[in-house]
Amino acid sequence: MQTKLYFLLLLSLGFTIQSNAQKDVTNFGIQFKPIISSEIINTGPQILKSGAVSFTIEPNQGYNFGMIIRRGITDQFSFESGINYTKRNFNLTLINDTIDLNGNSDFSYVIYEIPVLGLIYVQLGQKLFLNTAFGASINFLPSDWQSFDTYFTHFSKRKSWIVPSLLTNVGFEYRTRKDGTFYFGFSYHRPFTEITRAGVGYIEDRLQKEVAGFDITGNYLTIDLRYFFHEEPLWKQRRNKQ
Repeated sequence: MQTKLYFLLLLSLGFTIQSNAQKDVTNFGIQFKPIISSEIINTGPQILKSGAVSFTIEPNQGYNFGMIIRRGITDQFSFESGINYTKRNFNLTLINDTIDLNGNSDFSYVIYEIPVLGLIYVQLGQKLFLNTAFGASINFLPSDWQSFDTYFTHFSKRKSWIVPSLLTNVGFEYRTRKDGTFYFGFSYHRPFTEITRAGVGYIEDRLQKEVAGFDITGNYLTIDLRYFFHEEPLWKQRRNKQ
């Protein structure tokens, strides 16, 4: 009886490893990551006052989406990279109490990212895994940005066209044998320097009256939604071709 129990236990363990192993597997995936702004990570509103004018720049919700390539090194460790398109949205407010002016305008930054991450997995169930990742992202800023209206001018000058960032995430993934992998998690993105210097000028009677400058850090949190297509391990692909 004990022999049968040991045999069933080993058979069950072998099935679990075969179903969920990531060694020698290259997965391709897609992701969509809504951006969350929070004062906890220094992404709250920035307020400056010059003369009678109050200037405020506040991050709004943005998004990040793109493709992912994941390569399994062992069953517990993988490398991950890809390319992402990021749109950061901001709200600009100018208030002048002396003339009862309260103006609002929106502007956006477009940034391209190439992340490089190392992932570690913890198996929670037969198909459910917790993973944590840590690495860096190379951010490409294609241009400077500007916006204007009758009462203001705004110009954001990038610090550099390449800005490296710290990138880390944690999440849960549900792996299936035929339908791919579904992932839900959170990421934290922190550039090593400010991404731009935003200058805002207040215009009255067609003349620039007041000026304010803001350092835009580029920090953000995301909710991560991912899907990875199913791929067989390399040794199994070779066997099937024979």
